Amino acid sequence: MCLKSECIIMATLIGGSGAGDDLIRKLHESGVSRSCTTIRQVMERREAIDRAIEYERMRQNDLLEREIRSLRHKAMRRHIVDSLLFFRKSRKTEEIESRVNHLRANREAIVENSLMYLYREKDVLDRLTREYRSELKGYYGELLVMDSLKQLGDDYYVISDVKITRAYGHRFDGRMLKSARVDHIVVGRKGVYCIETKNWNSIKRTDDKPSPGEQARRASHLLYKYLKFTCGLSGVKVMGIVLYTNIALKGREDFVRFMRNDEIVPYLEARPDNIDEQTVREIVEHLKSRDIVFDDSHRGSLPDEEMEADNDPAESGRAAEAARSLSGESDVIAHGEEIT
Repeated sequence: MCLKSECIIMATLIGGSGAGDDLIRKLHESGVSRSCTTIRQVMERREAIDRAIEYERMRQNDLLEREIRSLRHKAMRRHIVDSLLFFRKSRKTEEIESRVNHLRANREAIVENSLMYLYREKDVLDRLTREYRSELKGYYGELLVMDSLKQLGDDYYVISDVKITRAYGHRFDGRMLKSARVDHIVVGRKGVYCIETKNWNSIKRTDDKPSPGEQARRASHLLYKYLKFTCGLSGVKVMGIVLYTNIALKGREDFVRFMRNDEIVPYLEARPDNIDEQTVREIVEHLKSRDIVFDDSHRGSLPDEEMEADNDPAESGRAAEAARSLSGESDVIAHGEEIT
């Protein structure tokens, strides 16, 4: 039995980093060893690839030397048999000697050719920090957020890398809305929160891609609809949150809170309880597969915008003020700006 001060109480984590999984798939397709199943293993492989090449070169040389010795022994036995039977060199003996001469003359080329797959992998790993820089930043940002979220109490659940797909897409805020991928969904007595993680480093305007705030809003809307119309949890409201990890920038989006990574735990702990434990368990059971497909076509003719208004928590204004007071900063990015 441990003392209270020694006990580690953490939120229950379900799933991992979506950015990391995407990057691993890309690296495998590019030639990185499939034995590396995590980004950490890839980075360790990058540090060890030169040693792996040197070890494999020595191993291939050793295998080549063994093959040459084995062929020479065969050739000697063939010579003895040929001399005893008063035959000239048989065709088989000539083939063995030719093979030995070939291996000796082309030893280096043969060894280097056997290392080509490692050289290709080394090339990919050397290019890793250049070509996959944004993916790595996204992955490290998600790790920082997961480290923060697991500091929540053991009555919280953090479900990471969740895909929500609606059988029939509809227009929402002027864009088609059929699916969304959520970095993290936090479920607890304090409510349900869709969290979009951004490891930002600059501001960039774009018209063809939703901003981080829009992504969080669209994801929270889809999750709300799924819980209400498919799971029958009509009293559960869903809030969108954008967490940034490396610079002090904020954003503005209806029904979405923007805050720093280190603000999320005190923010959630300060909110009142609004879901009972049984409902929390039901929500987690519905979400734990992390690949949700639902059909809400039976909902009738109620427009998406009206349903979203139903999902607007009465305390959203107070929540916004609480988030601002925690950070001590004001929102500085206008709606519609893209952060990368």
